[in-house]
Order: sequence, then C-alpha cells, then structure tokens
Amino acid sequence: MLSLFQYRRWHRFLLARLKLPDQGEGHHRLRVLDMATGTGALALDLARRPDVEVVGADITRPMLVRAQTRIARNSARERVDLVECSAETPPFGDGAFDALVFAYLLRYVSDVSSTLCCLACLVKPGGTIASLDFAVPRGIAYPFWRLYTGAILPLEGQVFSRAWRRTGSFLGPNIRDFYRRWPEERVLRAWRDAGIVDVQSKRLSLGGAIVIWGRRSS
Repeated sequence: MLSLFQYRRWHRFLLARLKLPDQGEGHHRLRVLDMATGTGALALDLARRPDVEVVGADITRPMLVRAQTRIARNSARERVDLVECSAETPPFGDGAFDALVFAYLLRYVSDVSSTLCCLACLVKPGGTIASLDFAVPRGIAYPFWRLYTGAILPLEGQVFSRAWRRTGSFLGPNIRDFYRRWPEERVLRAWRDAGIVDVQSKRLSLGGAIVIWGRRSS
C-alpha cells in the first residue's frame, strides 16, 4: 500500500535488467548477491530461477529473521543463504558473485561512493549490478508526490501501527534530503567512478522510483 501497489512491478523491472551469463549444462549455479535484502522479497524472486543460488545480506537482524521465515515458507532454504553484514564492509571476496542487486540502500549508508566501489568489487568482471530506490518526481507529478508523501503516507501507515506511521512520516523527508544531496546525475557519476560501465537509469511510476544498472568493468 505504501508504494501504491507498485513495488512488485518495480521488482520485476529491476530483475529484468539482470543479465546473467549462460552457464550451460553441467555447470554450477550462478551466484547472485541481494544486498540489503530486508525481508527477502528480491532474494526469493531470484531463487525461483533454476540456475541461481542467492546470498541475501542485511545489517538488520530482525529483517533477516523475517526473510528466513519467508524463505522457509516458500521451500527455498537450500537456494538462499542469509548473512548479517553491512554493505560498507561485506565479508565476501573480490569477484565472488556473478551479479548483484540492492534496493533502498544508498539513502542509509554514510559514504555512497565508497559503498558503490565496495559493492562493484564483489561482482565478477562483466557482471551486472542493478538497484532500485524511491525517487523524487519531476514536473507536474511533483506536487502530487509531495502531498502523498507529506500527508497521505503517514495516515496510511497509521492504519497498520504506530511504528508504520513513523515510517510513513520518515520516508518523504528522507527521500527529498537524499536527492537534494545526491541528484540523479551525481548518483550515476558515482556508479561510473566505482568502475561500473554502461550505466543506465529508468524512472518508474511517474518518477516515484528509479532503477539503475550497469556492468563491472572488465
């Protein structure tokens, strides 16, 4: 509800950007890292691919507990490993993964540029890196977005609980503040500076979400 029922559509678009190499018969499964996995929605979508094994990583243990429950409920435990760690100091080696995705992450790290550099190193040369996050719409959609995030979103959150009201009240200012400091062009430049090539971006839902993707340079 908080995303106006758009988040699954956003997930599908994000995962469609993930260009995985063709392993061929008899090869090991491809390894994909879902950093900031949260409750494991993206990790579970990835694990449904027969040729993929997933590592879901998150710094927040309660999130990982929720992810573990979701994964077990969908009989995907043998396909998803969960790791408690931060995106800024992940315990994985250089080139450990064939691809990497993350959602709603960069607004919460202390150093965007160094985090992107760190994440890019985890992917094999040529591997895809793709992200999803909220964004601030431009033009005629902006006043409606301000009304929604400033007034309607906190009220929607209150329907569920006091904690969700705090979340609804927090999101709008947090998103605006991030894009004031890190407008889209600066974020894309940080991706390129991290050694990611062919960087592209796509706004979704009238600009309320953004997907960015590229490849680790060879």
